[in-house]
Amino acid sequence: MFKKLLEKIKLVEVDQRGANRQSPVDAPFAIRSRIGRSLDLFIGLSGVAVLLVAWWLLTKYNVVGEFFLPKPQSIVQGARDLHYDQQVLLPAIKRSFLRVTEALGLAILIGVPIGALMGTFSPIDALLRKIINGGKSVPTSGLLGLVVLWFGSSERGKVVFLFLGAIFFMVILVKNAVQSVNDDYVRVAIDLGASRWQTIFRVLLPGALPQIWEAVAVCNGIMWTYIVLVEYLNANLSNLDNLGLGVLLRVSTITNRPAQVFAVLIIIAVISSLTDFLLRLVRKFWLNW
Repeated sequence: MFKKLLEKIKLVEVDQRGANRQSPVDAPFAIRSRIGRSLDLFIGLSGVAVLLVAWWLLTKYNVVGEFFLPKPQSIVQGARDLHYDQQVLLPAIKRSFLRVTEALGLAILIGVPIGALMGTFSPIDALLRKIINGGKSVPTSGLLGLVVLWFGSSERGKVVFLFLGAIFFMVILVKNAVQSVNDDYVRVAIDLGASRWQTIFRVLLPGALPQIWEAVAVCNGIMWTYIVLVEYLNANLSNLDNLGLGVLLRVSTITNRPAQVFAVLIIIAVISSLTDFLLRLVRKFWLNW
């Protein structure tokens, strides 16, 4: 129904500003200019290359000490040591990924329905808005002590902490996504005889789905920023069930191995960026409306 409504509204919609609208300025440094994908990729890779070259020069000529900024090859060796010598890198990546995935699934299961109801019905929004905004304002790190009291440092406690770190943002983003759906779609659906729930499930939710998926990507990134904090609890390599990237970071810190610390931080950044890229790729190819 949503796609049919979209086509119908596009046929009858008249944009009064269309005649006066100017095309984007092609100059690269013009305000809000647009650049092509090839140029965008080239500039992005150039920035990464400049950073790596500057890093290499600073460490090669000892401008910055090895303890504060290890050489790139030392960081690679640190990752190799974790993988080949200690054989803990891949199990730690797997465990952290599963924790984030489980917590993200829980946030979707709970946050999307609540956010959709708040975005659809004003009384529900009025009932929950102050609670959600208040929960969002509480520092997530401050919830760690409460989670430990409730669940200890168990696996469940780690997942719950990650969930609490993102659930309020999920609700707010989903609510905003539903509210951003064009009112014309709702009016046309009602004119065509759609019931209240048909309007919700066949107009509002499909119309908001691309932005809801963006909310999932945002919350995924938030959880990866908190994974280190929650895995610091009871961090040791003797208990493989407690293993995670945060554990490797903690152990590398207390054993004064800066190369391994940098290696773990870079791995976390790469995994977070890669999952975010894959989620946005799904958005681009399957939810692009």
